[in-house]
Amino acid sequence: MDALTILSECPLTAGLSPAAVARLAAEARPVRLEAGEILFGAGEASEILFIVATGRLRAIFPDGRVAGDIARLEPIGEIGLLSGEPRGAGVHALRSSLLFAFSRQAFHAFAMAEPAAFMAMTRVIISRMREPDRAARLRTARKIRTLAVLGAHPAVDAAGFAAQLTAALGQRLHPGDRAPARREAGAGLTAEFMAESGPRAILVDHERALREVGDDSGGALHEWMSQLEFAHTQVVYVAAGSRDWVRATLHQADRILVLAEAADPTPPPALLDSLLSTGLLASCELVLLRPEGEAAAHVPGWKQALGARSHFFVRPGDASDIASLARQLTGFGVGLVLGGGGARGFAHVGLLQAMRELGIPVDVCGGASMGAYVAALHASGRDPAGIADTLRDTFTRRRLLNDYRFPGVALIAGRKFRRHLQEVFGELRIEQMRTPFFCVSTNLTHARSEVHDEGRVADWLAASMCIPGLAPPVAWKGSLLCDGAVVNSLPADVMQDLGRGLVVASDVSMEGAIGAPDAQGPDADFDAVHRCNSEGYRVSLKDVLFRTTSLSSESGTGARARNADLYLRMPVGSIKTFDWKRLDEIIEKGYRHALAELPALLEKLGGSGNQA
Repeated sequence: MDALTILSECPLTAGLSPAAVARLAAEARPVRLEAGEILFGAGEASEILFIVATGRLRAIFPDGRVAGDIARLEPIGEIGLLSGEPRGAGVHALRSSLLFAFSRQAFHAFAMAEPAAFMAMTRVIISRMREPDRAARLRTARKIRTLAVLGAHPAVDAAGFAAQLTAALGQRLHPGDRAPARREAGAGLTAEFMAESGPRAILVDHERALREVGDDSGGALHEWMSQLEFAHTQVVYVAAGSRDWVRATLHQADRILVLAEAADPTPPPALLDSLLSTGLLASCELVLLRPEGEAAAHVPGWKQALGARSHFFVRPGDASDIASLARQLTGFGVGLVLGGGGARGFAHVGLLQAMRELGIPVDVCGGASMGAYVAALHASGRDPAGIADTLRDTFTRRRLLNDYRFPGVALIAGRKFRRHLQEVFGELRIEQMRTPFFCVSTNLTHARSEVHDEGRVADWLAASMCIPGLAPPVAWKGSLLCDGAVVNSLPADVMQDLGRGLVVASDVSMEGAIGAPDAQGPDADFDAVHRCNSEGYRVSLKDVLFRTTSLSSESGTGARARNADLYLRMPVGSIKTFDWKRLDEIIEKGYRHALAELPALLEKLGGSGNQA
């Protein structure tokens, strides 16, 4: 692998003439880093431009915040080289990496000899600076090239699982392909991801390395592994064999997948030794083989012991589970975010129905307030019809929000509703859901949003749906928690931070849904509570409470919508917060709107096959 080949593919230089690329390649100096090695520190002089050939690095600000990861064919230090300013962040290698370095002197000489090429590169740099953060993160997530599958113990079939994962990773949806209507959820994309686009993923085990390299350590192996990474969309290593081979695969991986049985209570010491003794910095993900109906009580302990960032459940041999895992690991998943808005949130059910019929999977979901309830019902395995029936039982048949009391801190006690959540979800915990799920609440004590991705579903939904003044807040670790919509009614930002792929955000906020009909004013005596709007609906105290508490959140919805790849503003503005009896009408509105808008998402999914 040489600098000319890398520069010919790097977006920063790929548009230059062959002669200009060759001139710049002649100035390149190879730099190799192992996991943990520092490329440069914050505050150092910006004297060198780097381009990543293989590997993955991380930029960290002086205060410890992560600025971002840098992947294959990405430049490092281009802005500092142009501006002359010192490095704003330090950069270190997350795994074994190969870079090509260009000194300031060489870069300036190139600019003098090739001014048109230099200006073209500058335009690319400026364009990248203007790129939305969402797009940049998605691009980096989609450059996951290498995965290492490490079995928790010898009885786990890591090789068999790695083969199934490799097959799923080798599938892409062709640009222009469309998922036909009326399909089971996920079936359309699962089928059409079978279409190959570009080099397929490759499975590499210890025996293959010995056959092709003749060694399981040293420079020859490292060069061979780098060539594999350059030549294939993804490389999946089976981290089993000699100790040197396992160490080499773990150091070559963008992500390490620890494969275990969901029933196993704790990680074996040998597994922890394999991970901790090598000084790894790459992300560790926990994949649990969990047959249908089997419990998963040990997830938090496993994640804490491994330092795992996230976990996934896979039913052994289930192609749809493995396809979903493959999508999420490489930034091609679909994350669904459902906003808060009381009865308007019924529109989310229509969206789920439309996605199901169009064959669009939901790989991970989350939400606030009513959106959290609908997302949790979906993540717990209910289909849209089942979700609608549960909502109807909750809000129209049983009328659970009427346990009024003397208003100390709230109008109702909320016990009837909390008991109902307990009936619906039982002891189910968020970390046990097969579809990854999160919800948000508002910390009244510290004026911030809280993200909940562990713990009892019923408990955190009670917090996420607790409208201040209507229901009493939830006490937690010395703080008081209330409705998530107070500060974040559409948590697309939380979903984006997961880095799983495209984000679909469904907004049912209250804009324009409360007012004073026919009033000109100023009229301090106008009694909005006792005046009907054009549809005969009276504004209630509960409406005023909800609107007041969600004002600051909804004013920022537009900014959070920019974190979404598809933003759906549901046509439910005329629906009041507690208009429960219009459930079927609202679901239908959401369904029709989603059918009209979702083709835009299919366009983006269809283009995924061209991402390098």
